[in-house]
Amino acid sequence: MRQTRFLLFLVLVLALAGPLGFALETGDEDGESAAAASAEGTGNKGATSEQDAPAASAPESRVEASSGKTFGTEVEFVDEPHFRLASKELVNGRPKFDYFIYVKAKLNGIFDLEGGLQDQETFNVGKIDVWGTDDSHRFWMDMHQSQVRLRGQNETKYGTVTGYLEGDFWGDSKGFRLRHLWIEYKFIHFGQDWSFFGDKEIWPNVFDWDGPPSGVWRREPELRFIFKRESGWQYEFGIGNPGAELTFNADVDNQVESANQSMPDLIAAVNKTTSSGHLRLTGIYRSLKYKTSGADDSVAGYGATFSGFIGTGKEKKNPIQFQVVAGQGIATYLVSFSGLNYDAIPDGNGKMKAIPTYGGWASYEHWFGDKWHANIVAGLSEYRSHEVAAYEITGPGYQAENSEIELSYQYALANVMYDWLPNLSMGLEYNWGHKDTLHTGTIDTGGEIVARLEKGRSARRISFGLFFNF
Repeated sequence: MRQTRFLLFLVLVLALAGPLGFALETGDEDGESAAAASAEGTGNKGATSEQDAPAASAPESRVEASSGKTFGTEVEFVDEPHFRLASKELVNGRPKFDYFIYVKAKLNGIFDLEGGLQDQETFNVGKIDVWGTDDSHRFWMDMHQSQVRLRGQNETKYGTVTGYLEGDFWGDSKGFRLRHLWIEYKFIHFGQDWSFFGDKEIWPNVFDWDGPPSGVWRREPELRFIFKRESGWQYEFGIGNPGAELTFNADVDNQVESANQSMPDLIAAVNKTTSSGHLRLTGIYRSLKYKTSGADDSVAGYGATFSGFIGTGKEKKNPIQFQVVAGQGIATYLVSFSGLNYDAIPDGNGKMKAIPTYGGWASYEHWFGDKWHANIVAGLSEYRSHEVAAYEITGPGYQAENSEIELSYQYALANVMYDWLPNLSMGLEYNWGHKDTLHTGTIDTGGEIVARLEKGRSARRISFGLFFNF
């Protein structure tokens, strides 16, 4: 049943991407003029000079008041930053330097209806305790997701150097936390950024900034090489910090233990920009290192994503966004699996096995005019282990032998937003999520031995908020 849901979702995404994406005209005069007009309106151009700027650039970061999307090299503002310092001296027809500070203040409001996420500031389906019974209501507000952004751009006779820093107040004790710090010069991009295994140019316009559980949004240091073509094609390859998340449990297997990771994640991507958006395909290979009986060993992880942004209205409004991901040993890259050590787990026989993970999401935003707009988002993700010799089921404490574990997450939301001013937005959102856990094998419940144990739970939340950019 779970596989059927995923296949239906995949068919839906491909059906949308097919006629709306691949049939788009590319490299035409409209596409060139749109890219030129956008760059001309911002005063912030890419890492190439005017003489060798491509006809179709990489997707641009459009800064709406409500959007949590971070900046890219190209930035298009609905409301210009107010704290800005730009040189009057021109180099390559642009200011010699251009710096600005941008603050995105966010009031994060939630009202939990059910599901046991009362201790979570975000609606993370992976954190639902399926064995829990607390469905009490909770009202909460905070400003911890507010962001401070600093961007600088220097023009030289050799090209443009761009730097970007971003942080929020979600660190320890709600102190400042570094989210992004990267530099880009010509075709070299290095620093901490959204992993380019994902797609930083897609982000559903939602109040809950965790987003769909299968979203590929991981921030780690990376070194990336970017090659743009005038036809709109863009090729990327590079390395990312490994950050392997493996489960080690002596009760499951006392022969395996952690080891220092010695190989970076290898990532490649191809991106096609069109007059209405873009399509993107990425791939990753990982070597997840561990020790078995004191000797070094490793297990391979690999995966791929396909994503896109397709504006169905004027100025790329009314966008369809989507992403599908599949692989094994890549759980750390998915929002709801990250931090849970699900990349690989021991099999009980002295080996680690990478776990298959796959999922996808799609969103649609509709503008009813210049101020009112609404979003719908749906997604799912799946995780399935190999056979594990023995383990304890968290919650009831049941003992399982020669059993497999399967997790299934479903997610949906709908919201409505009102842009009171170009830099002030507000709105209301309904979040729904469901988590299923399935254990198959030999399970001792204390009173009987069963071959199958399934438990699920749903969570519902009303989110609301205000955004103010200054």
